Amino acid sequence: MKFAPVFVGLIASLLLCSRQATAQEASGSQSVGLPSGTEPLRGSVSAAGQPYRSIDGRRMWQYVVEQAQIAEQYRSNGHAQFWGRIVGTSGDVADAQWLLTQYRRIGLTDIRLQTVKFFAPQWSARSWSITLTAGAKTAQLASAQPSYGSPTTDGKELDLEIVYAGLGSAADFAGRDVRGKAVLLVKAPASYQIGAAEVLKRAEDHGAAAIFSMDMRGGDYNSQAYRAYTSVPSFDLGTEDGEQVRAMIGDAPANEPPRVKIRLDASWVPNQKTYLVWGSLPGETDETIYVIAHRDGWFDAAGDNASGVASMLGLAEYYARLPMSQRRRTMIFIGTDGHHNVKPGGFGREWLVANRGKLFSKTALMINDEHPSELLTHGGNAGWTTTTIPLEWYAGGASRPQLERIARAAFHQFAVPIWAEPSARPPAGDLGRFDWFLPGVVAQSNDFAYMHTTADTPDNVSAAGLEAVTRAYAKIIDEVNRLPLTDLQRPAAADPNPPDSPQGYLSLVGCAAWVRDSSSDCAH
Repeated sequence: MKFAPVFVGLIASLLLCSRQATAQEASGSQSVGLPSGTEPLRGSVSAAGQPYRSIDGRRMWQYVVEQAQIAEQYRSNGHAQFWGRIVGTSGDVADAQWLLTQYRRIGLTDIRLQTVKFFAPQWSARSWSITLTAGAKTAQLASAQPSYGSPTTDGKELDLEIVYAGLGSAADFAGRDVRGKAVLLVKAPASYQIGAAEVLKRAEDHGAAAIFSMDMRGGDYNSQAYRAYTSVPSFDLGTEDGEQVRAMIGDAPANEPPRVKIRLDASWVPNQKTYLVWGSLPGETDETIYVIAHRDGWFDAAGDNASGVASMLGLAEYYARLPMSQRRRTMIFIGTDGHHNVKPGGFGREWLVANRGKLFSKTALMINDEHPSELLTHGGNAGWTTTTIPLEWYAGGASRPQLERIARAAFHQFAVPIWAEPSARPPAGDLGRFDWFLPGVVAQSNDFAYMHTTADTPDNVSAAGLEAVTRAYAKIIDEVNRLPLTDLQRPAAADPNPPDSPQGYLSLVGCAAWVRDSSSDCAH
């Protein structure tokens, strides 16, 4: 992607002191805390930016650390392989309570947990093991991570020959016998999926009994993929483990191919619940501005999305210090529920959409604080660069040119590296579910290098980047507060994915009464 020259200068002001990423063992504890010598260098703040100097990136970065520690504690409590701040778990409860504590400390009002019951069972992996043998060589593939929802081995240990099928194209499978065997595929580029749907289907159509997908990001990180909808066990592999498997396949005699032993114990757990975490700052009017950030994530989930929650708290702290006379509109902060393993995108989020008439009739703006600040990496173990990832951004769309101009100017003012043009509707991430009826802003990285992996530690998050984005969001809020509500609200529109449509949420999970009555047993 090409960027205008102005963005080079903008990125430069976010420079961090140079450092090298240390290789992290996929199954070992992740360190939290900035390495020595990495104090971020701040760009100069213009006179217009002086009011926002109290928004401190280093302080917000500590909130990232604390959320990572919640995930690490859940891991230490007997969840060595499938861990993080996962909805429906004790880690989720601990995270919600932590956020409530932060709200109280800041001085928000109307602080509460809203329980959200799951409409459908959620997948949970208890344990798994993958052992590779080739002749006298044996290797445990510690980076192997089952895709979300992967079929189990039904209490058995599969013992399969493993073959290499490259990128999984038709040419790669031509003349290759994979029936009843495990298949190793190369996933390029890295993504949150274990592989393209057509590739996975091709492997199964050719009779594969298990699927492994190696990434090419470097290192040997565990990577949690979204649901792959395979009918056979499927796993992501780190680069080093994948290369080891590929080398052993290549070196093996024709009459003694490598074999892989697979055991996966997992189940679909019913009757779980999670939470929306609410807090408010009263304004001079009953018009509202919402700031949302999803709380959940895989592993430390520092960038995705402890950084977004930290930025939300930075905004809450800033506005809580101001007198109510300087807050034209009431501000509502919500730590939202499941974003990763609940599909499509969270039960609580759908409750908010279903109750939009009651909640958002006077809303001037929604900011979605979603992975706003990850460091750019050279790739593999070469280490981080000295800047943050340029952010995909969106601000209201073509029908809201004022909001787009305000957001672009604020991002430029605080040297936030952004794409040259905003993304098309609907925007990526959680805002896309609200954008059709609310004016909204988001600036988010799409870091396929580290997010959803054990490498997404606090060291992957830039304190300077957090500071810049959060200051820009505050500037956007203040500029929006100068505009009348009529200049901001969207005209009435039809839900692009109504609950009972084939693409809609409730058609997948049932419980249509939930839309008609928000106090029903589905979510309250």
